[in-house]
Amino acid sequence: MPEGESWPVLFSQKARLYNAPFAEKASFPIAVRANRADSISAFAPDYQIGRAMTWQVGLQRSITNSMALEVRYVGTRGTNQLSALDYNGIRGENLVANGFLDEFKLAMANLSANNASGASNRRGRSPTSGRTRAPARWPTYLAYFNASKDATSAAAYKGGSQTWTNSTFAGRLSKANPNLTSAASDLDGNATRRANALKAGIVANFFVPNPDVDGVDVTDSGAFSDYHALQIELRRRMSSGLLANVNYQYARERGSAFDGFSFGRTMVEGANVRHAIKSQWDWQIPVGRGNRFGSNMNWFLNGLAGGWGFSGVARIQARALNFGGVRLVGMTHDELQEMYKFYHTTNATSGLHEVYMMPEDVRLNTRRANSTSTTSADGYSTSLGPPEGRYIAPANSGTCIQIKGGDCGVPRSVLIRAPWFVRFDVGATKRFKVRGDQMNVEVRIDFLNLFDNVNFNPTANPGSGASIFQVTSAYTDSSNTYDPGGRLGQVMIRFNW
Repeated sequence: MPEGESWPVLFSQKARLYNAPFAEKASFPIAVRANRADSISAFAPDYQIGRAMTWQVGLQRSITNSMALEVRYVGTRGTNQLSALDYNGIRGENLVANGFLDEFKLAMANLSANNASGASNRRGRSPTSGRTRAPARWPTYLAYFNASKDATSAAAYKGGSQTWTNSTFAGRLSKANPNLTSAASDLDGNATRRANALKAGIVANFFVPNPDVDGVDVTDSGAFSDYHALQIELRRRMSSGLLANVNYQYARERGSAFDGFSFGRTMVEGANVRHAIKSQWDWQIPVGRGNRFGSNMNWFLNGLAGGWGFSGVARIQARALNFGGVRLVGMTHDELQEMYKFYHTTNATSGLHEVYMMPEDVRLNTRRANSTSTTSADGYSTSLGPPEGRYIAPANSGTCIQIKGGDCGVPRSVLIRAPWFVRFDVGATKRFKVRGDQMNVEVRIDFLNLFDNVNFNPTANPGSGASIFQVTSAYTDSSNTYDPGGRLGQVMIRFNW
């Protein structure tokens, strides 16, 4: 808006309108060159509107005049769903094609041999310190680090703490948990190293398709999903003062995962509420004047025993949690499921009560399996030591590196059912007649979470940290119902006329 002008612009004030100060049509190529601080966003040319197809079939059977049982199947299939892909992402399929995977394995083997030999190096262990396998052929590392093409010369593999002896670079090569894509990102993510590679003759798009930008985010409609549920419902209509409903659902949910342009998408089991039991009821107790029992009570007895009601809702459910693509060592999936529950301990230092989702030995050895070292012969942390017994390990190992999820004999995802969530909210009402049926006073007492069950929020986060599998929160709903999660009572008095 030019200086002196003000909103709004009326339709009658056409003189205030003028052409925009930018070109109506784009001119290519774009004059301003993009750089690694920029990203490109676009829509796929074949983008489609998402859709969902839902179907259900059920069988209903009356049990009594006021009660019925229904069993039904509900299914949904989603197609053309929105998906955002980074076309510039570093993926395992590309690292196979450009040969970096083979070079990475050579570097892993040499670091392992160096550590096993016990060779020392004041600057720290590295893939090239100590005993180097000859001939040393790591042209990619050499180009990015030293801008050198002389890959067969041991003398070329020299450098300071930012290259061969850097703990981050060497840490990617640990046979306890090798990380191929992060190793490539380390090399490609630095402007100086990219310039070195260009000097050594490495093409600019060796790791990413478009080396001039950071991300190339393309929104397409290639995702898909499905949902299948078995539902059982027992209903009782209001009869003789009682209305009730009890239902159970077993459900499975899946969604597509993108494995790369060479592999496409695959359907993957998802974490969702697997089992759910819900119930609600409202019982007007048939005692007191005008009811089945005590219809001739005097006013005093009717005031004590008549006009009572009992109602409530219950929710019991269990959801599946995804541990990710991990290796289970020393235990089966069923054994992991059996031990996945709440363990209450006391912190030896602070004396505070703590809750965890796994036994102490599994937590400790899982930390060991995920803690790596660049100097130990086995690749594991020297402070924690190697794992033993039962533990959850990364998918990658010294003998196999995943290119996509599900490789190396490791399941794409490990799903475990969480402990049951249990909650009962109940209430009791008492009506006192004041004048006939037209005026009464109703007193209601409610108890939310009647049994004061602490519904902890379970965790599924294997890793190297000391707090893995620690439970740090429990169910609350303070933003919607001011419910702190524990037992909560309330009293209401209502006048009806």
